[in-house]
Amino acid sequence: MDITLISCLTSNCGIGRYTEQLANSIFTQNQNIKLYRKNAGNKDYIHSFKYRSFRNLKHLVAPYYLKNAISKVESQVWHADNIDAFAALTWADKKSDSIKIVSVLDAIPLMYPHINWWDTRAFKYQLKQVAKKADTIITVSQTSKKDLAEKAGLNPEKIEVVYNGINHELLYPQKKKIQHKRFNISYIGGLGAVHKNAVALIETAKELKERGFDFDLEIGSGVAQYTELPALTKKYQLENHIHFKGFIPDAQLQSFLSEADVLLYASIFVGFCFPPLEAMICCNAVVSSITVSLNEILLKGALLTSPNASDFADAIISIASNNQLKSKLEKEAIAHAKTFSWEKTAEKMLKIYRA
Repeated sequence: MDITLISCLTSNCGIGRYTEQLANSIFTQNQNIKLYRKNAGNKDYIHSFKYRSFRNLKHLVAPYYLKNAISKVESQVWHADNIDAFAALTWADKKSDSIKIVSVLDAIPLMYPHINWWDTRAFKYQLKQVAKKADTIITVSQTSKKDLAEKAGLNPEKIEVVYNGINHELLYPQKKKIQHKRFNISYIGGLGAVHKNAVALIETAKELKERGFDFDLEIGSGVAQYTELPALTKKYQLENHIHFKGFIPDAQLQSFLSEADVLLYASIFVGFCFPPLEAMICCNAVVSSITVSLNEILLKGALLTSPNASDFADAIISIASNNQLKSKLEKEAIAHAKTFSWEKTAEKMLKIYRA
């Protein structure tokens, strides 16, 4: 079976990581696979394509360059990792007998529209193409399936739920955790989007400081300087507690997560949740906002609470002050995270490709 995965992104973002891990897991099962994306990689099956960057028009322009890259490529199965990549597939006008699959990971763009009107219009146009021309739509949780059916009007009979995996070669339980002078809280993920609720990270730090709790909050993200968070940190005089670490590459992810005492995850709307599960496999307890999808994915190893600073602070202090609770959550976290693997994801995806 010839399988081609296509992406308008690089491997340095959530969807890009999803695509790379999926491609690698399918490749290890001796499948004939190709991956087309913006950046190159260390695998022969990865093909980068030439493009020009138009930051505010990327969802409109990137599919054009991807379309050019795949125009002469033939494949039995096409799998676009997002609706913009599926637009490229549509424009490339591939054979009608090829199987066309698209991953739509969540309904966030419908819940939190883009600032730029043309991004919103592009999303709605591309979503219509998905509804008409995709043979199968892949999403990553039952919650997302329900949202896509109700909010995006996609046919639920065409939607298959395939949970993401965790890279267990890259991330694993740390046998001996580093002991810090202060309680160490970590966060990794986006900061700029409204649904990430990143301001709650700073507000929680403020709450903890006012309660006399001694801690460090390490924030891993490459976009902090483009947000209000550094200014809020200065306003609340939290420079001694909050540390913006920048983008955390894969080679440093294990140490960044495993050295923390707890991961704080403040998002108020997600389809899936890589950071909490990745922290769990590194033997971290998790404090997370409670949403329908997080309640579905984070069944054990996490304290789920309403997404406000006071409740986040309560949960963090309860873990820090109760070694028995902290140990219990860490053990549950490892066991639960082990149930998510890219091998399982690839096996289910291959069944869909063959259907």
